[in-house]
Amino acid sequence: MTGVWGTRLGRAAVAFGLMMALAAPAVAQAPKDAPQKGQDTLTPPPVVDPKKVETTPVTPGAPAASTFAPDELTLSPVPVLTLSGSSSWEDAYDKLVEAVRKADAELKRLGLTRAGQVFVMYTTSDDRGFDYEVQVPFSGTTTQKPAEPMKLGGSFAGKVLRFVHTGSFGDMDNTYEQIANYLDEKNVEQNDLYIERYRTDLLTASPEALEIEILVPLP
Repeated sequence: MTGVWGTRLGRAAVAFGLMMALAAPAVAQAPKDAPQKGQDTLTPPPVVDPKKVETTPVTPGAPAASTFAPDELTLSPVPVLTLSGSSSWEDAYDKLVEAVRKADAELKRLGLTRAGQVFVMYTTSDDRGFDYEVQVPFSGTTTQKPAEPMKLGGSFAGKVLRFVHTGSFGDMDNTYEQIANYLDEKNVEQNDLYIERYRTDLLTASPEALEIEILVPLP
């Protein structure tokens, strides 16, 4: 993927880019008639009996305003197969798809079944790229260990704000910018960690027609 992904500082650390920009001094007020601008890891034993991941249906093409009326929820950990990696912003989408494909193949080798929506956690980032964890929920039991560097563990647990992005993977910069504006406007403190939960399957969906929950962990 190219375009906006090459210039962003990274969704995992909006505070290093977008949030710092928001902290800069405000510009002088425009004339009255001028147009205004809008404002290590929980590791369960390999033998597990996972809970289903809770989701809320979203209607494709919903008005953009609904994206920024987040709801607060508490996530419970579910067993996941995790694969960590790094990517440039230009290759972000292809890298994530490749990671999910590898994780799927490893689940099959272990005799496990994917059982829920894929999580992508952004751990560090800079202007060149980012580090990530792709986490694939599963059901079933195994006494085998996954091939390195994959590992069995638990997904994030705790309170989050849930936003929704519907549309192109390449347009997510705009969504993250509006989320940063919302957090700043509401004085919401958070720990610079962002998690995406894919309602559409990265292995089968078009990158132009995705439904993604963006989860912002709260302190």
